[in-house]
Amino acid sequence: MIRPLGKGGMGSVWLAEHTTLKSEVAVKLIDSELGKMPQLRARFLREAQLAARIKSAHVVQVHDHGVTEDGQPYIAMEYLVGCSLRDRLDERHRLPAGETARIVSHVCRALSRAHEAGLVHRDLKPENIFLSKESDDEIVKVLDFGVAKASDALSDSGIEPTRTGALLGTPFYMSPEQAQGLKTLDYRTDLWAMGVVVFECLTGSRPFSASALGPLIGKILAGPIPVPSETAPEARLSREIDAWVLKAMARDPKGRFASARELSESFMIASGTTDSFRRDQSGRDVNEAAAAMVSHSTVGSVGQSSGDASTIGLGDTIPMPVSGQTLPLAAVRGPSAVNPSPPSVAQSGRSTGSGRWWILGALAVVALAIAAMLLARAR
Repeated sequence: MIRPLGKGGMGSVWLAEHTTLKSEVAVKLIDSELGKMPQLRARFLREAQLAARIKSAHVVQVHDHGVTEDGQPYIAMEYLVGCSLRDRLDERHRLPAGETARIVSHVCRALSRAHEAGLVHRDLKPENIFLSKESDDEIVKVLDFGVAKASDALSDSGIEPTRTGALLGTPFYMSPEQAQGLKTLDYRTDLWAMGVVVFECLTGSRPFSASALGPLIGKILAGPIPVPSETAPEARLSREIDAWVLKAMARDPKGRFASARELSESFMIASGTTDSFRRDQSGRDVNEAAAAMVSHSTVGSVGQSSGDASTIGLGDTIPMPVSGQTLPLAAVRGPSAVNPSPPSVAQSGRSTGSGRWWILGALAVVALAIAAMLLARAR
């Protein structure tokens, strides 16, 4: 061990050096006394197994796990340099929509992989979102699957409390079904937590707070859901973002976004930002899907959106709403408002194709204007 990196209620994290590779790793140790409890040892092992199952650049990678010579359980993970989202919020109070959209995109890639693997994180919060510095880039990674819910042999049966009403997670970020201790919660509880995280990033405060657990849960279950534009009017947040938050934090899980991918794509549209990150392993750029949602949405309107033509995918563009225009409500709600499933790759292709025609048309208009001006000068 080289030096301590942090300490929590159940243990500590240390910087260490791999004895043969001579590379730096982070080692998570459970407290020696707690490590004697079979239930906590099993939960610690399960955390390592669950995290290792998710193949994503946006989940902290587990290298090894085991027990030290003196019987202390450990997990060896990649060593990250940077800060948690909590640290950044403590320093800057709130973040702009563009930076928030980037964080949402990275976290939702991790959540998509986890949900595909049958896992629900159940404790998504700024403390478990790490902003890792890698070369000249910043990669967002999700940490701590200690209370994750699995749908297979690595379920929490026999490890966590099984009675309805037992709470696992951090109350401020719990969905209504999680706050009630329901055992039937699914991946949509992570989408609620993501809505709370975004609310906090944009406004600098949580949507629900109280001095005791009982009143806090009461607000989560039945209190009015605040909107960002009214909570932080000085931030001048749009009504589209308000609508996005209300959907992400719908008390009925059926009213939320259909997936982490849809939640992320819809936030980019609602916030008027685009994400030029690399394609994920599925080969589908999130911006292409976002473009498809805009071009195929035709239901209602919820207010103004600012911005001009925005970069989509690998250089293709589509016309985005400009100041004074309205953004279709279906774009904020995501593709489920128009179609039961997200746009296909073919649909995305059509959207970016229409973007190319828009560019050609704009160039033609500019060329004609220049030609007319030159002719007028010649006369």
